[in-house]
Amino acid sequence: MASLFDPAEGLGLLREVGAYLRGHFLLTTGRHSDQFFLLARLTEYPDALEPWSEALARRLSPYGVRTVVGPAVGGIIPAYAVASHWLGSRMLFAEKDGKGGMMFKRGFSIEPGESVVVVEDAVTTGSSVAKVVAAVKSAGGKVAAVGALVDRSEGRLRFDEPLVALVRVDNIPHWEPSNCPLCREGVELTRPKS
Repeated sequence: MASLFDPAEGLGLLREVGAYLRGHFLLTTGRHSDQFFLLARLTEYPDALEPWSEALARRLSPYGVRTVVGPAVGGIIPAYAVASHWLGSRMLFAEKDGKGGMMFKRGFSIEPGESVVVVEDAVTTGSSVAKVVAAVKSAGGKVAAVGALVDRSEGRLRFDEPLVALVRVDNIPHWEPSNCPLCREGVELTRPKS
């Protein structure tokens, strides 16, 4: 059965809970943008997150896996919420390893050959997801698919695994600081994750 999740309604909810922001933002890449997704504000409200996690679980269920892995910190709650829709599932998260990658800590392990899905809140460059995929493979596992609540990569991501996203947002402007029109206008720069 197909999910009844509506991407336009989803974007409206993100605006309502303060997870889709407009302003002048410093991105993690160092670039500037007039739009920012702070999906921690969505995961702050379990009732609001529920239709998202249910829809993503449905779209990932054809991959037949029952282990969900998320990157710390942004992917932990969405990964857990997706796993909660699958009977007998488990959820792990990967953390920074101090060397630029990610690894499993806290006693988490993946069996050799175990198939997983990686779930993230939002993907832009895909760097966190790529590090989690590498950690899964390093542990001997296989990644069947990548799931995301929001894909703002504008089609630039090229994972070996299929990307399943609930909302795709294209044409979000971003600039090098030296070419930022908002800086030229004197609009205050904010760091939303601070």
